[in-house]
Amino acid sequence: MQITEKAWVEYITKMSQISQKAADLMQSWVQKNGLENDKALLDYAYALSQHYGQAIGALSCQMYEATAAAQGVIVPTAEVADLPDYGEVAKAVKGTKKQSPNNIPGTLARLVKQVGADTTLKNAERDGAQFAWVPHGDTCAFCITLASRGWQYKSKKAMRNGHAEHIHAHCDCEYAVRFDGKSTVAGYDPDKYLEEYYDANGDINEMRRKRYAQNKDAINARKRELYASKKAEKLEKLRRSDILISGARITDLNSAEADEFAEMYYEEIRHFSTDSKKIADNLGKEESDIRKIKAYLFEDDSLIDPDTGESRQFDPDCAIAQSWQRLMNGKDIKPHDKTLIEHELLEMKIKQENPDIDHVKAHELASEKYNYPKEALEYYGNLKKHKKSQ
Repeated sequence: MQITEKAWVEYITKMSQISQKAADLMQSWVQKNGLENDKALLDYAYALSQHYGQAIGALSCQMYEATAAAQGVIVPTAEVADLPDYGEVAKAVKGTKKQSPNNIPGTLARLVKQVGADTTLKNAERDGAQFAWVPHGDTCAFCITLASRGWQYKSKKAMRNGHAEHIHAHCDCEYAVRFDGKSTVAGYDPDKYLEEYYDANGDINEMRRKRYAQNKDAINARKRELYASKKAEKLEKLRRSDILISGARITDLNSAEADEFAEMYYEEIRHFSTDSKKIADNLGKEESDIRKIKAYLFEDDSLIDPDTGESRQFDPDCAIAQSWQRLMNGKDIKPHDKTLIEHELLEMKIKQENPDIDHVKAHELASEKYNYPKEALEYYGNLKKHKKSQ
């Protein structure tokens, strides 16, 4: 028996819609209420995690039972996995707020998606079923690595702190199950994924670079399709505005405008081919050092996520995006723009010399000498004051 591509896409689309709804509501709440009231923020985040966690868990149960029935197996009624408790939600949201507050909606999406994955594994363990991580769309290197393991029975390897491992937002990959040892999902090819893993010598960042090079045309085509949507129209309007050219009107780093600019300009940076040389020439630096910074900040999975323990890219940051823009253009370069380069070089050196150090500690140590966050906040604070006085 094979789960058809149509049936699988319908399932993962519904799963994605549930987690995205939670993220959208969280985003709307933050835009309306801000982040000052911790209790109100955590209460709302917890309420969303319970409501949409239950919804996604129920959908996972439906798919689990339908798969069993299609394979002629009778199983007990599937059970929804434990929903995140208040402490778990608070830890995740506070951690994200400290490191990257703009990604709080993504954290909610991950907490909700986690329930769906946990539900599938919980029932698979109970009934002795096999499971597989089935990739879909522009899959990240970690998901490909998980998918390369093929069909397996639940083990400690598949879990991290009691949860299914490497669950993250903005991902359409999901767990599938089988009871007969031979069924599969249309298009699922673990041997191909394993070959890709070996070709990159097990280097996740190398896998990511190769996948981008191979799928660049498809990725760009998909982006063009997204531009037809409401969100893409909004981003396209921003792209055509002088904000993308200069960013001059952005004075609030926590504004939706700043988020949109950062998200878009990070994508632009990843497609630039001459920016490293331009910045090196403008600053009198080695181009190889600037290339390393670019890979570290914008391309590689350089951050260990405090919630999942997995590596991922840094979240887009408006201040960094604008600094990179000015450094590349060579016009109106600010003191904190130059500090960014020194800070990142030192931060990378600290991590290289201390492989076990966590990102926050390395960031703090680098900031003792080159305090880019402080200088950037002071710069934008002065912009804000000047705007108010006009």
